[in-house]
Amino acid sequence: MRNPLLLGTLTLCAFLSGYTSFCQTGNTGVGTTTPGSKLTVNGSMAAQYTTVAASGTVGANDFYIAYNGSADGTLTLPAAISGTGNFMGRMYHFKNTGTAVLTIAANGTELIDNQSGAGVASVKVPAGYYAFFIAKGTTTGTTWELVLLSSANSVPAAASTYPFSATPTSSRQTCTATVGAGPYVRTEIKYPQGAIANTANVLDTANGRFTAPASGYYLFYGATQFDNGLVAGNPTFAWAILYLVKNAGGANTILVQSYESNPGTVKGVNASCITYLNAGETVSMAGAAQVSGGTEYQVVVSTLYGYKIAN
Repeated sequence: MRNPLLLGTLTLCAFLSGYTSFCQTGNTGVGTTTPGSKLTVNGSMAAQYTTVAASGTVGANDFYIAYNGSADGTLTLPAAISGTGNFMGRMYHFKNTGTAVLTIAANGTELIDNQSGAGVASVKVPAGYYAFFIAKGTTTGTTWELVLLSSANSVPAAASTYPFSATPTSSRQTCTATVGAGPYVRTEIKYPQGAIANTANVLDTANGRFTAPASGYYLFYGATQFDNGLVAGNPTFAWAILYLVKNAGGANTILVQSYESNPGTVKGVNASCITYLNAGETVSMAGAAQVSGGTEYQVVVSTLYGYKIAN
């Protein structure tokens, strides 16, 4: 008596062999008679390639999506499924071939593991960048994992590093001098003449503060000239200090300072540092000084620049 299950299996393998596919010890081979893995392909492979130019939802049949929009857009990953239909291991590839910013967002309250230690609701893919995601199989919390975010260019896009540079000020800023032993009076330096570069308006030139749009490591360089040449009586500086200060949670933390003792009436000072900032924290440049007479001093030709260097 024939075994219908065995007959069906032999028939299927015979059918697949017409397409150079072979069954062996539970493995399937395409173009090979000796598949060593669950699926072995001896040749090229192809998957769905889709081009979009506007926001939308990523579908079950999508695999590689090229976003060529000229305006910022968002592609939302599919919602996780519990039990039957769970798509753990599903992979999506995105390439931003357009000129705007593409955002890849998790569905609803789900999050993306971007290796920062905490899940994020979305990941920005600047123009020219590629992103690779895989489903973790979980249904709450971080349901997706960002495997790779990279650029074909050797230099990162401005949208991901937020470079800024204030215009060196020709107008003088009057500051309050420290009297006696202190406490030191710190004055944040402002940039009324604007900025040369200011990606995403990260630098508020009115109050002199840089605000981190994303968590990561940032580099800062600031410089100014302590100059009492136009202050009445031309008082000399007993000392002058230039600071880079982090403003977090209402508290001011000195990141670095450059101290000058008895610099005369004019002295150029600079300070630089690398620091980690959480999104929303700010950094500003500030000065403090004590003078031989009066309660004021001035700074001029002040500038501050920086950018994000790493996550």
